[in-house]
Amino acid sequence: MKKSEKELWELRVANAQRNVINRRRFHSMAGGLVALSLGGLGSAWASGQAVKQLTSGTITLGGWPDWIGKDNIPDFRKAYPDADVRLASIPGEEDRIAKLATDPAAVDIMLLVENDVQRLIDLGVSAPVDLGAVPNYANIDEAFKVGYAAASQPRCVTTDYGKTGFGYRRDIVKEDLKSWADVWKVAEKYKGKITFLNQPQFVIGTGLIVNGDSISSTDGSTVRRAADKIIEIKPYLKRFVDTDISKGLVDGSVAIAMSWDYDIYLAQQENENIVWVAPEDGIYGYLDVWAPVNTSERLPVVWKFFDFFFQPRQYANFVNTLGTAACMEASKPFIDKRMANSEILNPSKEVLKRVQYPKPLGEGQRIWDREWLRIQAA
Repeated sequence: MKKSEKELWELRVANAQRNVINRRRFHSMAGGLVALSLGGLGSAWASGQAVKQLTSGTITLGGWPDWIGKDNIPDFRKAYPDADVRLASIPGEEDRIAKLATDPAAVDIMLLVENDVQRLIDLGVSAPVDLGAVPNYANIDEAFKVGYAAASQPRCVTTDYGKTGFGYRRDIVKEDLKSWADVWKVAEKYKGKITFLNQPQFVIGTGLIVNGDSISSTDGSTVRRAADKIIEIKPYLKRFVDTDISKGLVDGSVAIAMSWDYDIYLAQQENENIVWVAPEDGIYGYLDVWAPVNTSERLPVVWKFFDFFFQPRQYANFVNTLGTAACMEASKPFIDKRMANSEILNPSKEVLKRVQYPKPLGEGQRIWDREWLRIQAA
C-alpha cells in the first residue's frame, strides 16, 4: 500500500473510531440529561392540528452526535438550495423518547432503533413515511426492511444495522470459540478477563439466546432464567463496561469481550490477534432507523432528504464516514474496499439468518428492568 493511501486509511479509521466512541459513550447514558441545542425552534403544532406542510426550509434530525456522512448534508444543500438539515445531539434512546413526549415539535426526524418506533406511535407523534416520495428507499436491501421499516407499514426508514457478538484474543484464548455457549464453557478458565456490555437489552438478550429463547420474550419465568444464566457467568467477568468496549482486547487485559460488529472491526485495525465471532447460537441485532415526526411542518423536505440519502453514493459516504455496517448492496462499489469486503460488516446470508431483531417489550419492560437489577445485585 502506498504511503498516501495508508495515511488516508488511518485517517478514516481514526474518524470512525471517534464516531464509535461518541455513540458508545452516549449509548450508556439512558435516563441522563438531554444535551440538545435547537436554537429556539418554533412549534409546528397549534391547537392539536398540523399546520400547512412546507416544501422548503430547514429540518432537524435528532440523534447521536455527528451520526451522518461527512458529505451528506453539504451535498444535500447543493442539490436543494431551498432546503437544509441541522443536527440536534440527543444522546440516548430514552432521552429521545422523553424529548418527544415533552416537546413533540423539537425535531422533524428522530434516530431510533426500530423496536422503539412503537413508543412514538403510542405517544401519538409518529408520521407514516410517504414512500411514493422516497423511491430510492428501494435501494435498501429487503432483509433490513422489517417491522415498522417495512414497506407494508412504513413508520421509519432503515439507515444501518448492528450485530452484538463477541471478540477474543486468539493469542490468549486457545479454544476455537464459535458460540455464546462456548463462552460459558471457558469462562472459569479466563476468569477476570471477560467483559460484557453494561446494557440490559444485550446482556439479558444474550441470556435468552443461550437458553434457546426469543430475545423479545416478556414471559416472567423465561426472562428470569435468562438472568440466572448471566448470574451464572458473572463471577468470571472482569466487569460490565460502558465505554472503550474493545480497549481491553487491544491491549490484552481482556481475553473475551461482548461487543458490536463495527467496534470489533475497528479494534482489529489495531491488533490482528482479535477475532470476531457471530455466535452460532444466535445474534442480537438492531436496526437504526429515521422516524419522521407528525408535528413537523416540513415533511416534504424530510422526504427529499430521505430520497437523497438513499442514493448509493450518498449512502456509501455515510458508511465510509462512520465505519458502520451497510444495508444497501447497491452502495458496495462506492464503499471503501476494506469495509466492503469485511466479513464482519458484510457477513454471509448464513450469518444474517442468525440475527434476531427485538420487538417492542411494552409492559414487559418492567420484567426486564427487575431482572437487570437482580443481575447487578448478584
